[in-house]
Amino acid sequence: MTSTGFDRNGLDGAGIHWLQYLSMTSMSLMIFLIALDKAIPSFHNLILFYLAKAGILCT
Repeated sequence: MTSTGFDRNGLDGAGIHWLQYLSMTSMSLMIFLIALDKAIPSFHNLILFYLAKAGILCT
């Protein structure tokens, strides 16, 4: 196994915890998906289809 750069407390050399990296990545992905949803109508319709199929979207 190789070293990941995090110590046993989960901090890297700059003092950033691995959960902070996870949070930044997930927020970036969320912003990207919201922009994609606003820009492309077919992607918006696809999201609505899957939400309706999952029973989350109640119309």
